[in-house]
Amino acid sequence: MILLSAMLGALLLYLLQNYFYHKYWNKNLSVKLSFSEEAAVEGEEVILYETLMNKKLLPLPILKVKFMTSKYLAFQDMNNSNITDNFYRNDLISIMMYQKLTRSLTFLCSHRGYYSIQNADVVCSDLFLTFEKVANYDMNLNLYVYPGPVELTKFETPFKKMLGTVLTRRFMNEDPFEFRSIREYQPYDNIKSVNWKASAKTGSLKVNVNDYTSSQQVKLFINLEADSIWKHEDLEEESIRIAAAFAFAFIKQGIPTSIHTNTRDIITGDLLTIPAGSGASHIKTIQEALSRIDTTKAFPSFVATLGEEFQTSGSSDYIILISFYQKADLQELLLPFIENRTDFSWIIPTNREVTITTGDGFEPYIIPWEVKAFSS
Repeated sequence: MILLSAMLGALLLYLLQNYFYHKYWNKNLSVKLSFSEEAAVEGEEVILYETLMNKKLLPLPILKVKFMTSKYLAFQDMNNSNITDNFYRNDLISIMMYQKLTRSLTFLCSHRGYYSIQNADVVCSDLFLTFEKVANYDMNLNLYVYPGPVELTKFETPFKKMLGTVLTRRFMNEDPFEFRSIREYQPYDNIKSVNWKASAKTGSLKVNVNDYTSSQQVKLFINLEADSIWKHEDLEEESIRIAAAFAFAFIKQGIPTSIHTNTRDIITGDLLTIPAGSGASHIKTIQEALSRIDTTKAFPSFVATLGEEFQTSGSSDYIILISFYQKADLQELLLPFIENRTDFSWIIPTNREVTITTGDGFEPYIIPWEVKAFSS
């Protein structure tokens, strides 16, 4: 009789818990994933927070939280994880009644990009592990990973030359009646522009900065088209980093800068172009746009897509081309600039497989940039 009562009690317990877990397991259960930052730079660490809140009397001792994201977010804790084309996480969590639980998962942003976690699956079992119930939670969580820095000191001499050319053109169009700001004196500044009152106050030479009577900008062109069937991811990514570094350097000098590419935006699928602008907000716009460049799709011909934009640039614009592609069609696009003695710069990233193969006439305009292979 005692054994029968125990069996009936166990059966009743099983049926009750089965009923309650079926009906109420995800009631008042909230699941949230969040990044510690909205944006990071390539090579930085970010934390992903998993926050669960169980606001009911029913404990959840066996709960799994599953989500998928990019393999380029390198998590330190690889337990309960699997990496194929993506990163898959499956965490086993126990959360009691009226409890809030937060877990921190640190990861390294190993690659520039725009990453998301769209949803998470939460799986619950009853106390006897006889069934599993699944609920899907929308996350819509996004993270920008900006291009990493490059050593612009290696570009110091050509950058000063570019900057001097740009500023010389701007000074030719200065409006002396339109005052804009005051900045530090530079060797290329005219002594007439020195603001002696401001210089006396600060103890260092200051110059007036005026607005200009005509629009003038630096136009950065990024060409990720390849010379061969081989994909050179190292050159693609370094080209993007170089573009970011030069854009920021010119913008910090107050020079409007635009970026034109034959790449596509990973969100819209459109060719990515960033109109000219300046200031801190424009730097952020450039960082976000360059993060969204999709290098997994084939790149259309640079000459076909941007040749007209390239050739019709204004006489007051300064052009910088970043391209490890060097075939005849691109060289022909540049020839009129050389024949007309127009100042421009062609930065060519190189590695062991890709070297500079242009004709002699291009040499004064070319800035080589060697991308060193990482040792394993």
